[in-house]
Amino acid sequence: MTEYFYFDVEIKLAKEPKQLLATKVKSRIEGSLQQVFGEIGGHTEIDLLKFDPKRRRIILRVPQAFYVKLRAAITCIADFQGVPCYFLVRKASPVLLSLAETHSEF
Repeated sequence: MTEYFYFDVEIKLAKEPKQLLATKVKSRIEGSLQQVFGEIGGHTEIDLLKFDPKRRRIILRVPQAFYVKLRAAITCIADFQGVPCYFLVRKASPVLLSLAETHSEF
């Protein structure tokens, strides 16, 4: 049975991009994985479980063995659709429920 790791990630952008779509965000992350680790080393299953375009937040799931690679690839992303940006990992955990927000985080 595969064990997973979950990430709560916020996208910080210098200005509004053309379109902030879940498919484009996931594609950018997968592209960064391939750029950093090569076609074979960067190949992993990434699931985008939740996407909130207004708050620019995503919840990702990856196999636990790829935790370090995903963190490295996210750190290397410097632009999204030509807009300078960075991805801020707010929380990471092997337990999805631990990413739930509390009233103090609003």
